[in-house]
Amino acid sequence: MNEKKIIANNIRAYFKENENRNIIILPLRNLSGLVSDILNDEYHIQEQFIIDNNGYDMKHIYPIDQMPEGYKECTFMLAATGSVKKVLREKLLEYVSEDRIVDLLFDEECEQVFQSDSKVHIDFICPGFHKCGTTSLHYALAQNPRIFLPRVKETYFFGSAIDVMAHEAFKNHYRPEDTMGKFVGDIEPGYKNSAEDIYRYCGPDLKLIFCVRNPVDFLYSYFKMEMRDELFMLEPSSSRVENDRWGEQLSPEMFDRWAIKHRFRGRYSDCIRLFLEYYPLEQVKIIVSEELYADVYSHMDDLQSFIGIPEEEKLEYYEFPHENMGSKVAKDQVALDINKSIQQLRHSLVQKSDFHSLDLLDNIQRKIEKITLTDYNEPMLESTRRSLLDYYMDSIHELEDMLGRSLQGVWY
Repeated sequence: MNEKKIIANNIRAYFKENENRNIIILPLRNLSGLVSDILNDEYHIQEQFIIDNNGYDMKHIYPIDQMPEGYKECTFMLAATGSVKKVLREKLLEYVSEDRIVDLLFDEECEQVFQSDSKVHIDFICPGFHKCGTTSLHYALAQNPRIFLPRVKETYFFGSAIDVMAHEAFKNHYRPEDTMGKFVGDIEPGYKNSAEDIYRYCGPDLKLIFCVRNPVDFLYSYFKMEMRDELFMLEPSSSRVENDRWGEQLSPEMFDRWAIKHRFRGRYSDCIRLFLEYYPLEQVKIIVSEELYADVYSHMDDLQSFIGIPEEEKLEYYEFPHENMGSKVAKDQVALDINKSIQQLRHSLVQKSDFHSLDLLDNIQRKIEKITLTDYNEPMLESTRRSLLDYYMDSIHELEDMLGRSLQGVWY
């Protein structure tokens, strides 16, 4: 079931049981517009106002601590998931009683999965971060016969709508005959915002691994990744890069503008902190990629100990594989369209566990990328680098506290 159907069903269920039509919306991303449209189109209701701490105008959109009079008589429709929902709900309960809050993304199928007796047992998960060596880590750990990882790195389970069908597909990646007697893991940087769902599914004994690198370098690498298969780069109407001209070529100046909107992605500590609400720090391993590449043997030995591999069953690693696309970007808009379509198809095949078709697609993709991709090696502007490092410094210091050591000389 998709988000739109879940929201629509929960709104209908609310009005079957309640007459209060004074509605306030707490949005997540574009969901506030969806909720507003359903209220207006199906019930001819205009919400009293919207709560958004990050984009208020004090006319129709207000921060939660400055709501106009009369809010206590209203019903608050909350459209959020995971840790975001938890934070918003706890804050809202400081102002109104629980019976005034409607969870629009409550999903019975999702609850059925969390309560299932057939959940996959997972010993460790690496939920972050993109462009920090997670693909290489997957390849390296999969070499150890005592470790089981799915044949595809990204299973897309916790990052998507969790329902019975998705759960069955997820279980297909972890057949008992393959996982028996092994340390079972999942490496998926798309899970970095799924702390609550991971805890509810995997339980309190899970071990967590986070791969990080200099956030400034990460962001530039992430920018190039998105320029390989995302459609927003050259679209004139894109809401993500409104100021980029149609047909504009990649440049350090384009990255400078893009970075302002996407720099939050490199604040690793913000995401790790959410997991620490559920797991103690001793169950968390943070791998600094610059340190890993400088001393592969020691860090991989330490990581295997963290996972639980006995000394006699550890592998010795003296070099680390580089499994990524590096500086490749799409040549033009047509190349972007092609690469994006392939990624969408790949996502669908992974969710269906159609490994035969996936192998065929991967072979085709490797050939197509020789035509659609080109190298892009322009360095970022020095002014951009200084600005980003300054922006990240408080998050870096928080990460240092988690690590118990300084990263001075490594990142700054």
